Amino acid sequence: MKKILMVASKASHFRNFHIPYIKRLTEIGDKVYTSSADCFEMEGVVHFPAGFRKKLISSGNIGVIFKLAGYIRKEKIDAVYTNSTLAGVMGRTAAVLSGRRQIKIRHICHGYLFNDDGGRKARVFLFFEKLLRKRTDLLAVMNKDDFEIAKKYSLGKEIVFINGMGLDTKAFPVLKAESAAKMRADLGAGGDTLLFLCAAEFSSRKDQYTIIKALTMLKRSDYKVVFAGSGELLEACKALAADLGVEDRTVFLGHFENMNLLYRACDCLISAGEFEGLPFNVMEALYCGENVILSDVKGNKDLVESAAEVKKEGEAQESGCVGLFPFGNCEALAGLMESAVKPSERANRLAERYFLENVFEENLRLLHMEKGD
Repeated sequence: MKKILMVASKASHFRNFHIPYIKRLTEIGDKVYTSSADCFEMEGVVHFPAGFRKKLISSGNIGVIFKLAGYIRKEKIDAVYTNSTLAGVMGRTAAVLSGRRQIKIRHICHGYLFNDDGGRKARVFLFFEKLLRKRTDLLAVMNKDDFEIAKKYSLGKEIVFINGMGLDTKAFPVLKAESAAKMRADLGAGGDTLLFLCAAEFSSRKDQYTIIKALTMLKRSDYKVVFAGSGELLEACKALAADLGVEDRTVFLGHFENMNLLYRACDCLISAGEFEGLPFNVMEALYCGENVILSDVKGNKDLVESAAEVKKEGEAQESGCVGLFPFGNCEALAGLMESAVKPSERANRLAERYFLENVFEENLRLLHMEKGD
């Protein structure tokens, strides 16, 4: 039996990405531990709460790192498996400081929070990544831009490219038309209304501000924008919509459980984020047959390329299916929203290489999480 510790900033990360992998590990006899700032409960899993601060450079995080290192040493953890930027730095540092000489350290990059542009942000994040690269036994990245960054700076002993953690398509079955119609009615949208959807945490990185500001530039009136998600900027975004006079064009749902119903009721996803790894909201929307309007950033670009592949032989890409705009550019976003149309059919637009059943075994092998490693 091996003891594996998975580290993430938030427990939602485990719920969104890792449940199938945790189940497999426990099934083959490994002991799985998790650590995040909030609680996570799952049968057979031991959770260790760690008070991660949101800022990478924070004095409060120093104590958390030593606390986590002590826990790794006490439980005699064999492998630490970290995710995302903050938890990736802290978890790997704790593993090093634990003094466990034979411990394996694996990191999945769900999107570097910087571009390789030589800017201050890039220098700060690269500083920490370079400090840990010789102790990172395996680094997995999931978009082309991050893969080039990882290779350029040799950010791990072994660097591999994966097609994400896998979309569980069973969670997104086709629904009866009546269900989608009722959902649209509940959102105050008629059959002719173009329903845009933004499904993301309310944060500066996801940039809902740009979407709301773009609404003031639209000439069309046959639309609504549905915002699904929670976060520290939710109330500020509501206030901005009211201040700009577009409150009647927006619906703020907060946290929403039945995302399959929402994707199939809405017509076009908008994702305006600054940095992405391989965004699940875009994959889910494409699989459910939505059109998408995306910021022209890493991760999003990979999925746009995949959407162009999913079409019948000889069939042209549907007009208005996919649009890209420069991050933070309200005018460009408004232009794409102005010309947006409803999807002509609700067919899958996501390449099958991103399906869970097609990445699961390979991810387990590459991450050396199978028993007998």
